[in-house]
Amino acid sequence: MNKVLRKRIPREIRANFFRYISLFLLIAFSMFIIIALIDAAETIIQGTEENQRRSHVEDGQVTVFTPLTDIQLSEIRSKGVTIEDHISYEAVLEDDSILRIFKVREQIDTVNLDEGRLPEAANELVVEKRYCEVHGVGVGDVLKVAGRELVVTGIGTTVDYDAPFRKFSDTAIDSRVFGTAFMTDEGYSLLRAAGHMATEDLTYAFILNDAMTSDELKQMIQDFEFDYKQVDDEYYREMLDDTYGKKEEIEDGISELVDGADELYDGVTEFKEGTSELKDGMKELYDGSVKLADGTDRLRGGLPELAGAVNELKNGVREAYDGSMELDDGADELLDGVQELRDGVKELKEQSDDMLDEVFSKSPDNVTSFVLKDENIRIGGGAGDVVINKQVGAMAGVIIIVLFTYVLSVFVIHQIQNESSVIGALYAMGVKKRDLLKHYITLPTWISFLGGLAGAAAGFSRFGCEWQMADTYGYYSLPQLDKVVPAYLVVYSVVMPPVVSLIVNTLVINKRLSQTALSLIRNEQKAGRGSNVNLGNMSFIRRFRVRQMLRERRTAFTVVFGMLISLLIFMMGMDSYVLCRSVGRLNSEDTKYEYMYTYKYPTKEVPEGGEAVYINTLKKEKYGYSLDITVIGIDDDNPYYDVTTIPGKNKIIASDAITTRYGVGKGDKIIFSDNAGGIDYAFTIADVVPYSVGLSVFMDIDSMRELFGEDDDYYNVVLSDHKLDIEEGRLYSVLTKEDVDKAADIFTDLMRPMVVMMIGVSIIIFCVVMYLMMAVMIDRASFGISLVKIFGYNNREIKKLYLDGNRVIVILGALIGVPVSKKIMDAMFPSFVSNVTCPVHLEFRWYYYVMIFAAIMVCYFVINMLLTRKLGKVTPAEVLKNRE
Repeated sequence: MNKVLRKRIPREIRANFFRYISLFLLIAFSMFIIIALIDAAETIIQGTEENQRRSHVEDGQVTVFTPLTDIQLSEIRSKGVTIEDHISYEAVLEDDSILRIFKVREQIDTVNLDEGRLPEAANELVVEKRYCEVHGVGVGDVLKVAGRELVVTGIGTTVDYDAPFRKFSDTAIDSRVFGTAFMTDEGYSLLRAAGHMATEDLTYAFILNDAMTSDELKQMIQDFEFDYKQVDDEYYREMLDDTYGKKEEIEDGISELVDGADELYDGVTEFKEGTSELKDGMKELYDGSVKLADGTDRLRGGLPELAGAVNELKNGVREAYDGSMELDDGADELLDGVQELRDGVKELKEQSDDMLDEVFSKSPDNVTSFVLKDENIRIGGGAGDVVINKQVGAMAGVIIIVLFTYVLSVFVIHQIQNESSVIGALYAMGVKKRDLLKHYITLPTWISFLGGLAGAAAGFSRFGCEWQMADTYGYYSLPQLDKVVPAYLVVYSVVMPPVVSLIVNTLVINKRLSQTALSLIRNEQKAGRGSNVNLGNMSFIRRFRVRQMLRERRTAFTVVFGMLISLLIFMMGMDSYVLCRSVGRLNSEDTKYEYMYTYKYPTKEVPEGGEAVYINTLKKEKYGYSLDITVIGIDDDNPYYDVTTIPGKNKIIASDAITTRYGVGKGDKIIFSDNAGGIDYAFTIADVVPYSVGLSVFMDIDSMRELFGEDDDYYNVVLSDHKLDIEEGRLYSVLTKEDVDKAADIFTDLMRPMVVMMIGVSIIIFCVVMYLMMAVMIDRASFGISLVKIFGYNNREIKKLYLDGNRVIVILGALIGVPVSKKIMDAMFPSFVSNVTCPVHLEFRWYYYVMIFAAIMVCYFVINMLLTRKLGKVTPAEVLKNRE
């Protein structure tokens, strides 16, 4: 019997060839798009990981003010850490583009060549791939760099610049103005000696090798002996002269005070010794005067005048002696006072030393920046951006397969109804239900399998994969990555469709095949639940349409379900589009300044025409990704932010980007982390304001300074509506509003292929599913259509009865499906962009809904016109075919 049933499958395919080939092609096309999207993402992700492993990607990099000595480097290496200098110069070429020149790496972040070879002579160099593509540079070309003519011997990439940002603060990659190049040690030294380049950037890359933690290495480098006065950066020296220079001045002043107190004490001690000698001398003089007075008393009678003079002398000496005693006592008191003064000054010195050590607790060190691999935006940028493609593609694939499987089950149910009498006869002859079940699920299972297989083959092909990777290659600096075929993706594309089809069809078909042989032979149909619905005083045509919709509610549900699934995929693309457009538009609207100057060494006075701001970056985890939170400290009268802050170290004004991303609101508490310092900060959201530049919160600038331990007048950012005259050496970066707009445009360009793909696939699915399902309605109603034709109804009237009623289904499906699919996708979409530090504004403009509804109705009317031709093919003879 199974052999007999198998022979029916080719006849079924021939009879409904268009139906099955449409589903096969649709499954294959959809799977091709999805597999190409996911495989491209996997190729970039896995290829980047392999490239990093092969190139010995750094664990991090440290930039210093003065070069590390050979002894210091040896000490680091003795701990088991691999460290290599990535010191570089920037050279401005004739077209004003910038090349950052490195020495060829040997241990860390080594060069991957796409073409040519590494430099061997002093006048040769390898140039970064994207720079060469944009500038039309090829192997053998000559570039004039710093007055020297250099030959390009190779074109390649490095893993530490696969996203070739010039500065970490840049918002977009622009290979028109920046690239990297690599020379021999000799060539680099000659170029540096030419003196035509900017200050050397002293960066060292390291691999920890599990020998120590990054914090331990950082502390080790900070503990190295360092004399900040040897730093060439005049602004750095000026900053430290204002801090540690003041410490030295205070220490020198107190030391001079101690020395003065010691000298004063020594002088007073000598003075005390003199007064003691004076007192002793006066006492001897006084004793002598007393003896002289006693002798003159014996001569008093003969020498009265002499006796009087001697008595006067004695009295005078007595007075002098008394005075010397008082002077000696005063000297004692003075010595005691000076000793107390000296002790007090010494105590002052001890206390001032403690105080200065506390105030200047962190001594200046040689480290200017310490960046780990995970925090480096130049590393793994391409792989990070395609994660969303992988997630969206996987979700879309599951949705599509579920839909197509359900559509196939509808076709099979329709086939079972048409063959009901045959099935009943087979049951009566002893055929088992499991044999029929196996027969009816075979065709949809094979269609799903072959469609998935064909789509997978096309998707895994170089055409599919490379097509999806083209935009990533056109933006990031990646080597030619080897295409991968992940095992899970093979299962996803080849195994999942038939398995899902098998499960769904078994569940649906089993119920249909569970009827008795007699009911199947008679082709008995259950009375619909809506058959007895009182429709009031409707006209015949309207009443007929309603009855028809109630009879075909399962197929109608499939149309609505297919519409919802299509709209979900459509909304994926639209949300991606809306996100890109809103990021660009809102960023531009909320960026009210023309220039943002981020300081490395702020001046004491804010430049005239500028507005001081204090910005700090913290972290907040969501969906497994730790995103940057920008804390902005401002005054209440800041003209560039329409925000009124509230004083308080734990009070913030949150942007709506924060509240929507993290699901918080006014009055809630939120915790941000300082991962570098190991500190968590708890804040209360005092208010929420619209602001869409990154993920930002606002604080009162004085409260923020107090919270983070900065001076009362500290700032690190200046905003302005015009260009300011600020020394470049004081700045980390300059961001203009034009840069913000450019970054948003680039983000839109990267997402465009996925947006177009999702919207295109959803439209195709919608149209095909609607056509097939409405065609099934006509097939199921063929007996009735044939009958009314016998009664004299023409095609236009039959169309009103059997097709035009579907317009209500489509309208209701659109009215329900559009907002429901939008709400579902809005809830899911943040997880798709969980690694992107941007607000998730997904709101539609009102006319988007009107345009979507209008597009659905246009598709419906086109399909309706096509189905009108199918109505004409139904003949009155159908009545005779279905008689008992």
